This record gives sequence, C-alpha cells and structure tokens, in this order.
Amino acid sequence: MHINRQELISSASRRGRRARRTTGRILVSALGFGVAYYFDTENGERRRKHLYGALQRAARTIDSVWASEAGDPPPVFTPLLRALEADAEEPSAPTPAPDREPVAAAR
Repeated sequence: MHINRQELISSASRRGRRARRTTGRILVSALGFGVAYYFDTENGERRRKHLYGALQRAARTIDSVWASEAGDPPPVFTPLLRALEADAEEPSAPTPAPDREPVAAAR
C-alpha cells in the first residue's frame, strides 16, 4: 500500500505507460499478422477478393439500414462502393460451394 500521494501517482503513471506500451505492441503484432495473412503468396489474392466482397456487403447493409424510407435519400457509402469495385478484379472462375448434400424437397 502506498503511503503518500506522490508514490501513488508515480505508480499509477508507470502502470498507465506500461498499459499503453503493451497495447501498442498488441496492435502492431495484429497488423503484422493481418498483412501476412492477406498478402500471402499462395492464398492472398483469394483472401483479398473475399475481403472486398465482405466489405461491399457490409457497406450495402449499413447503407440500407441508414437510408430513410421517405423519398430517395443520397446513398451514404456510394464512394466506398465505387472504390471497392475499382480495386476488385473480376473473378476468373466462380468459387465452388462447400460440399453439402442436396436437401430433398418437402412434399
């Protein structure tokens, strides 16, 4: 237990600096892993295309939620969608669906 205020303040500031340093290290590490994941030589292109598609779907979903029902409001994320479409390339072949057995039609 700290006896005076000076010790208490210095201890709290040391812990705060250590927490900021640790948080920075975690963020830099996560950024490094993300870059390595999306720019992998074998699977990076496929992952980036999947990420672009996910971002486009998220932008459209958010835009549809925020759009008011009265009239024709200006779209919120149109510039973002245009930028994503310009960056994304046309897929050469459709991505195969996961292996699933067809569901029998209910009678």
